[in-house]
Amino acid sequence: MNTSIMTADKIDLQKNERVCQVKSFGEILRSALGEQAWGKLEQSIAKRFNVYVSENNQLKFQGRMQWVYCSPIGSLIAKVIKRFSILPGQCARDASFTFDIGMKDGELNKERSYALGGKHFVFTSAFKSSPRLHEEFGGGIGMYLRLLVKNGSLLFRDQGYFLRLKNWRLSLPSWLTVGNFDLLHRNIDENRFQIIIRVAHPLLGTLFYQRGEFERVT
Repeated sequence: MNTSIMTADKIDLQKNERVCQVKSFGEILRSALGEQAWGKLEQSIAKRFNVYVSENNQLKFQGRMQWVYCSPIGSLIAKVIKRFSILPGQCARDASFTFDIGMKDGELNKERSYALGGKHFVFTSAFKSSPRLHEEFGGGIGMYLRLLVKNGSLLFRDQGYFLRLKNWRLSLPSWLTVGNFDLLHRNIDENRFQIIIRVAHPLLGTLFYQRGEFERVT
C-alpha cells in the first residue's frame, strides 16, 4: 500500500471501452490470476463465476452473514463515510445477505444487500481490470486489488486505495485509509461457499470483520 506520497493514474477511456467487452466475472478473475494460478483454483469456484452476465442476466447469490462486526473506531469511520454507503457501521449476527453481479452502463457491477436491524444496507461497486485490477465504490472511492489462490480458495487483497476525480485516480497514502482489506472465498461444498472479510489497521487493529455462508440462486 502507499505510505506517504499521493500519486495519480490517468484513465484511458478508449482502453476502458475495450475492457468493457468482458462478459463474465470469471473472465476478469482468470486474467488477473494468470493461467497457472487459475488452474490451482478449485474447479467449482471457477465454474461459479464463469457465467455470462448482462443487464438482464445477473449472477445472484444469497445466504446469511453469521457475523457482522465493526469496532467502535470502525463504527465512527462508517459514520464519517456514510454518504458513500460502503461499510455497515453496526454489529449483527445471522443477517440475511444477497450479492448480485451484472452489467450496468457497460461495466461489471456488484451489489450487496444486508438485512440489519429491520433495515437494508445496500452498496454497489464497479469491478474493472484497467489500468489495473480495481473496485470502485460510491463517490469515486476505490481500491486496487491483487488476487491470490490459497489452498484452492480465492483471496482478494487490497493493493492501496484511490479517489477518482474525473479522468484521474489519485492513490491515497495509508494514513488516509481504513487499513488492509482481505476477502477470502472458500468452498464448503460444490454449491455452498464461505466468505470471510477483514479490514485491519496496522495501529487500530481489526476495524471490520464479516463471515457468512452462501449459495447461488438459480
